[in-house]
Order: sequence, then C-alpha cells, then structure tokens
Amino acid sequence: MLTQLVRINLLFFSVMIMLSCEQVVDFDYQAERKICLNCILNPDSTVRVDLYYTRTLDETGEFEPVTNATLEFFENGEPWGTANPVSEGNYQLDKKPLEGKTYAVKCTAPGNLPLTAETTVQEKPDVTYVVRSKEKSKGWQAGQTGESTHFYNLLVDYRLNDQPGNDFYWNYEIFWYTPYQKYNFVHHVSYISPYIDDFNRVVEPESKNGFYYYYYARLTDVGVNESQLEFSKDTDTRVIDIFFNADEHYDRYMKSSVQSWLIEEWDDLPFKEPVQIYSNIENGTGIFGSASFNYLSFRNE
Repeated sequence: MLTQLVRINLLFFSVMIMLSCEQVVDFDYQAERKICLNCILNPDSTVRVDLYYTRTLDETGEFEPVTNATLEFFENGEPWGTANPVSEGNYQLDKKPLEGKTYAVKCTAPGNLPLTAETTVQEKPDVTYVVRSKEKSKGWQAGQTGESTHFYNLLVDYRLNDQPGNDFYWNYEIFWYTPYQKYNFVHHVSYISPYIDDFNRVVEPESKNGFYYYYYARLTDVGVNESQLEFSKDTDTRVIDIFFNADEHYDRYMKSSVQSWLIEEWDDLPFKEPVQIYSNIENGTGIFGSASFNYLSFRNE
C-alpha cells in the first residue's frame, strides 16, 4: 500500500514539474496561399461563383477577391459555358443546370494551379403532405400597420418518396411574417422521425419534444432506398417548409459546417476538437456542389 502511494505521489510531482516548464514556440504563418472556390448549382437558379484567396492565421481584414480568373463549365463532359465577372470575386453564368446532369468546373488564374471539381445534380425531393389537424392560434401583432391577425397551428403528415440511388435530404424552415418583415430563417427544427441523422441533435427540456436539431434536419434514406419516408411535424401557416436533395459533396460540406457551428455555439465545452470543413476542390479549397429544392407553403391552409 505504501509503495503504491509513493508511486502515485511521484506521478503527481512529475506531472506538476512538466506543467511548470515553459517553452516558447514560434509558429510559421507562411502557409501557401490558395484560391477558395464556392459554387452550389441549383436547377432553379443561374450559376454564381465566389472566388477569394485564403489567408494565414496572422492575417486580418477582408479576404482578397480573385479578379483575373477564367471559369469554364462542362456538362456531361462537353463545354457548357464560361462565367463572367459581375463584381470583385463574383462570377456568373446565365444558365441553369439540369437535374441528373454531371457538371465540372475548371478555374485558371495567373500564378496558380488550375482548380477543378465535379458534381451531379440530384432530383428534387418528391414531398407531399396532408394537414391532419388545424387549430386557430392566439392573435399576434403583424407588420408596420400594427393590425391584429391570426395564424393556424397545424399537424402535418409528410410523405417523402425516395429517389433511386443515394440521396441526401435536408430540411429547414423559414417564417413568412408580412410583406414588411419578409422572411426569417428558423435556427432549429424539432420533430420525431426515424430517418433523421442525430449528429446535430440538441437536448432542450423546454421544447415540445425535449430536443431540437440545430439549423437543419438531415434525413437519411439508408435502408429505405426507393421507398417512402413518412413522418409528422407540428408547424403553422406562417412557415415555409424547405426540403432539398444535395449531392454527396454538398452533403458532406453541410454536415461538417453544422458540426463546426455547433462547436462555436458551445464555446464552453472542454476538450472540443476543431472540425475540418469538407472541400472537393482540386488544387484549392471551397466547395463545388449541387442541391435541388422543394418549397412547401402553408399560408393557404
């Protein structure tokens, strides 16, 4: 027993000695500067690209835009178009991508290796819904006129018909208030479904379900390929419910981004580890992905 106690004391003092040692470490901040390319293709929108240079840890201020780049796009291996600069660091191609097509981008800029990436545009989520119950809410003040109006609380049954192959579904909500207040992003969603990936689940005893999902709910089709995902949600007539189907690259980028936001939100967590944001850009960084959206509005229910 005494020998064991001596060993514990020696271990304790050894740790204390190591902690009392101070070493000055000089960091080399001269990391290689790269181009960051961000572009998410959407069949409902023309192509927009953001191009900026990365910066080192000791640099502050705004990111430097890339103003002398050439951006070539390819559809299923064939030339599709060249994006034009619209402002510093922002480029645009006045074409809309098509579901099921594969697109590639090649970015060349003097003094840099060519950046390349590829994505295949997924089909839009096939979502239908049925309002199971409807209850008038209490009055609330709306808009700049101060007039009193009402909205309805809804219980909605959803059916998401899964597409062939791997799909990466995400769900989030925005509130439509009035013509004056426009839209407001909802910072969490909360409902019970066996298809939700719990990676961003936050326990909140005061919420209706006792938890919520930070910013988005990620729905996985693992085990139900080419079948139906059925679930129910509480919502109301102010909500626009948004589902989108991401390609594999944008899905991984989204998940790593939300994981990073969670770490920033919980800044008091001990032993937290940084999250590497996913990138599929060859010879650079950023994301070239795609997503197809379906918007469900309940204002007329």
